[in-house]
Amino acid sequence: MKKSNLLKKAVSVLLVASALAGCGSSASQTATTAAPAAAGTETSEAATEAASSESSAEPGTITMAMVSAWDSIIPFDTTSSYSDAVLDLIYDKLVYLKQDGTYEPRLADKWSMSDDNKVLTVHLNENAKWQDGEPVTADDVVFTMQVYNSPSAAVVRQNNVSPFAGFKEGDDSLQVKAVDEHTVEMTCAEPTNMDFLFFIKFRDIYILPKHLLGDTPYADIRNNTYWEKPIGSGPCIYESQISGERMEFKANKDYYLKTPQWDRFVVKVVATPSLLSGLMNDEIDILAGNVASLQLSDWDMAQQQQNLTCVSTESVGYQYMAINTEKDYLPPKVRQAIDMAINRDAIVSGLLKGEGEPAFGPFATSHKYYDDVVNVGYNPEKAKELLAEAGWDGSHELVFSVPTGNSIREQAAVIIQQNLQEIGIKTKIESADFATHLTKVREGNYDLGLIGSGGSPDPSECVINFKPDHINNFSHLSDWTIYNTGAEGEHAFSFEDRKVNYDNYQELLVEQVPFCFLYFQNNLFAYNNRIGNVKDNQDYSQLNRDVWNWTIEK
Repeated sequence: MKKSNLLKKAVSVLLVASALAGCGSSASQTATTAAPAAAGTETSEAATEAASSESSAEPGTITMAMVSAWDSIIPFDTTSSYSDAVLDLIYDKLVYLKQDGTYEPRLADKWSMSDDNKVLTVHLNENAKWQDGEPVTADDVVFTMQVYNSPSAAVVRQNNVSPFAGFKEGDDSLQVKAVDEHTVEMTCAEPTNMDFLFFIKFRDIYILPKHLLGDTPYADIRNNTYWEKPIGSGPCIYESQISGERMEFKANKDYYLKTPQWDRFVVKVVATPSLLSGLMNDEIDILAGNVASLQLSDWDMAQQQQNLTCVSTESVGYQYMAINTEKDYLPPKVRQAIDMAINRDAIVSGLLKGEGEPAFGPFATSHKYYDDVVNVGYNPEKAKELLAEAGWDGSHELVFSVPTGNSIREQAAVIIQQNLQEIGIKTKIESADFATHLTKVREGNYDLGLIGSGGSPDPSECVINFKPDHINNFSHLSDWTIYNTGAEGEHAFSFEDRKVNYDNYQELLVEQVPFCFLYFQNNLFAYNNRIGNVKDNQDYSQLNRDVWNWTIEK
């Protein structure tokens, strides 16, 4: 059994995958535009019985588990990490993102940025084919980006193409063109950092087949029967799904990067408490990483299993508490007091048992853009002083909205409630399923609300959440200062210049406190040793499961 040097003592506290919503792509976040989530759904009793009786250890089949279901298999109409986990099997993106902040070829095999940092040129792998045998071309990339941009389509992920000239000006207005069959030229509205484009904007743009969707008006694209059995260019060919339970694929033996050395791939929804038993009983081969992590109470036993490889992996994902800045009784000094009153060390040591670290901003201490200015520490006495200066009289009972489904986060809410009580702030915890909670937060019917993010090696990941007109402006900021400061970093090109920008950004987060960042939680990752060639040190929140390289050991 292989163990990372990051492994720590196991304990009996429940752990669920951490990146549950918000900045960038979110696990378990519900799409905000209605989409036919049932597309391709198989619901017959016979299908259910056949699926439940099937052995996951069947020769040639890899079964991957995640703890919640996808909300849509329409790539542009979801912001869920659970959906991304299956979409990344069906479709290709331009590049393969790595945990160290670099990227490698995937559908794109070459790229370059013009001297003025405005024109990105991408060359596609000439061997790439759709699963129906048609070649993937530059026209497919152009079509996809126009779909994302189209005001008529009004897709959830429209903001992914916001840096490009012509954004939202009209259908087909985006300044993206095919230079030749395999070369695409994309013009930005202003000089833009290429790393920002690949890590933040292209991270979840899945290339779509123009020859199958191009004749459908953008406004009707969701209604195309194509979504009943989508055809992509990725390593897995979609076959069927039982909604909320499992999705089945066969290997794309013509995959241009590498022929998969397995025959079938199954994604199975498994509750966190059942993950270890599934691994031990050969019902599961591998966890999906950021969207399936072992609970702490199972970690010691998992490490003792000779058939498992167990790795505790540091994650850029974090949990935070949004504060509703629209409330006149929550001015900056009160928000600063709340931030200082939270005992993050107690959460990390008591709940995570060291499998993580306190978060005071969107970057962990190991992140190259981390600035220690964010570390306000645990200072309840200073917090009381700030409350007195703000004229806090203790008459308000704050509505503390907490989503269910993540036990660590729910327990952290109780610690935070106690911390705030100690400085004279009363709270009432209101628990709800994640979709209900997210709606409440977006509509502003709360004071404090817990959410999470998958994070990113790129420092601009969370900036969009501070844009006043964005759907994920959870803190309901009306001041553009934080967003504008963070967005400037998208147009800086050296590390030194970006560092200055994001240092200023972090200072503003400390001053205004739209969020109280709470903790970074390690992924407790495990897989059966029958699965080979797994990069077990990856942070899968970056959608870098290279399943085409995975093997089944004889």
